[in-house]
Amino acid sequence: MIRWRILAGLGLVLTTSVVGGGVQAAGTDPAATAPSHRVISVVHKISEVTGSPEVRREETGNRVEVALSAGILFGKDSVRLSKIAGHRITEAARAIREAGSSAVAVAGHTDNLGSASHGLVLSQQRADAVTRVLSRHLPNTVKVTARGYGEARPVADNDHEAGRKQNRRVTLTFHRR
Repeated sequence: MIRWRILAGLGLVLTTSVVGGGVQAAGTDPAATAPSHRVISVVHKISEVTGSPEVRREETGNRVEVALSAGILFGKDSVRLSKIAGHRITEAARAIREAGSSAVAVAGHTDNLGSASHGLVLSQQRADAVTRVLSRHLPNTVKVTARGYGEARPVADNDHEAGRKQNRRVTLTFHRR
C-alpha cells in the first residue's frame, strides 16, 4: 500500500509503503514471523521557478535526514546563502522542532572538482552558514553541530555532472522523539 502526503513548506512529497520482511526459520509460516515496518522515501523537485535540483528526505526508524542541494543554498563556489535558502532552512527548523529533536548534525559535502583541501574548507563554511540560520530558528536546548566532509562521502558518481550535482549538498540529520 502506498500513501502520498505533501509536506507543506519543504516542497516535499512523502511516499510511505508498508513492507513485510525479516528472517524466518525453515518450515515456519512467513506471516507469523515477518514483522511489518515502514519504509519511507522522499524525492521531489522543489520548484521549477527556482531552477532548484532535488531535496531529499529519508526516514529510517526515528532518524531523519534532509539533504538540501548546494544549488538551492549557494552560488557556485560560494558560502553566501541564496534568498530561497533562508526559507528552506526555516522550514527544516520547523520540522526539527515538531520532531522534538534535541540535536541536529549539519554536514557539508562537495564534489571532487578542485583540490580536496578547497572542498573540505568550502564544505565546512557551507555547513557553518546553514548552522547559523538554523540555530536562530531553534530553541537554545537543541544542540546544532556543523562539519564539512568535502568530497569524502559521495552519494553519486563524480565522473559525470549529474552525479557531482547530487554530491554538492548540505544534510541535516536529527531524531524524532
